[in-house]
Amino acid sequence: MSETLELTKALISCPSITPDDHGCQDLLEQHLKAAGFNCRTLREQMFPTFNLLALCSHDPNANLEGDPEMIKAQHGPYDPSGFVVPKPITLFLGHTDVVSPGDEGAWQSPPFTPTIKDGYLYGRGAADMKGSDAAMTLALCRFVKNHPDFKGTVGLLVTSNEEGDAVGGVPFVAEWLKKEKIYPQYCIVGEPSSNEVLGDTIKIGRRGSMTAHITIHGTQGHVAYPNRINNAAHAGARLIAALLETPLDQGTEDFPPTSFNVTNIHSGVGAENIAPGTCEIMCNWRFNPLQTPLKLQKLVEKKLEKLRIYATVRYVINGLPFISERDGTLVQALQEAVTAHTGVQPELNTLGGTSDGRFIAPLGAETIEFGPCNGTIHKVNECVKVDDLEKLSAIYEQVLTRLHL
Repeated sequence: MSETLELTKALISCPSITPDDHGCQDLLEQHLKAAGFNCRTLREQMFPTFNLLALCSHDPNANLEGDPEMIKAQHGPYDPSGFVVPKPITLFLGHTDVVSPGDEGAWQSPPFTPTIKDGYLYGRGAADMKGSDAAMTLALCRFVKNHPDFKGTVGLLVTSNEEGDAVGGVPFVAEWLKKEKIYPQYCIVGEPSSNEVLGDTIKIGRRGSMTAHITIHGTQGHVAYPNRINNAAHAGARLIAALLETPLDQGTEDFPPTSFNVTNIHSGVGAENIAPGTCEIMCNWRFNPLQTPLKLQKLVEKKLEKLRIYATVRYVINGLPFISERDGTLVQALQEAVTAHTGVQPELNTLGGTSDGRFIAPLGAETIEFGPCNGTIHKVNECVKVDDLEKLSAIYEQVLTRLHL
């Protein structure tokens, strides 16, 4: 059994449904500490989210005849006592939480009992993303062991609240990194990016996401007296039609057109003869850099004004668009590693949903996403190809070699 497979199975055995880590980060920390990483748990007070940050630094230009404590800080595990962390800094980013397995009886094997069948490892989190957590962790451990003279800093950040609202998760850690003046140059998010085979897709960026919670206010009344009512559901229908009528843009070379979707509607009291006085609409935009949250908010306000609809609106900005250059150092290093270990030439795109990379990219890091196939994520019988786990870890290790030697 490969070490990566063994660690992945151990992680799947932990029923870490958001935001409960359920011991996953302890398993990763054991491996990282043994390899010389400084590990610390970061938590925002009052929240149940756990975050593990593990860093290991080496500065080949440090003065070996200088202060012994400074030498120790620059030639060993990251020391959180105020010393500057040597650059370049490469941070692997992941999460140990998983979505609920749902009806466990619908699974061919218990979701938290890792099971190998026909070359695939089954279990909740196998693809999203405990396989990547194991692959990243062991790649880091092998790298620092095999290359004790590496330059800069390498590390891992994992959270137990990615599948949920991220409160107390990576956004909190990103602020902590700012205070500590730790700004990664490179960030590899181990989310399952591949589509059909390992390595066929690298996400070089993501669209932004904004949600609007719109409450339309009308006048409730008996449908038999239409002159006495102002049907809020009808107003909601007009607003939705207006927001859908014209495409906002045609997209860019790297990003698809901005999309708008209604995700929930609620109106009425359930009676067949009462016109609703309120209509609650939840909707979402996935937007490219041609749009901004402010532009989208102004669009909604203008539509409401034109239609003479009275509504209150609450906006939630889930993330801003980001992208890493196609010819950037990190993208090139990962492309080479993928082709070397899989024979596949990966496609570069920005499709899909958001990830925690949106919180690290604003720190100035080249941020990309690369991981196993995503065809079964969040589904019953989630699985990952066993052979892909070791290849994935080898790819991660080769990228570290390219960036830090």
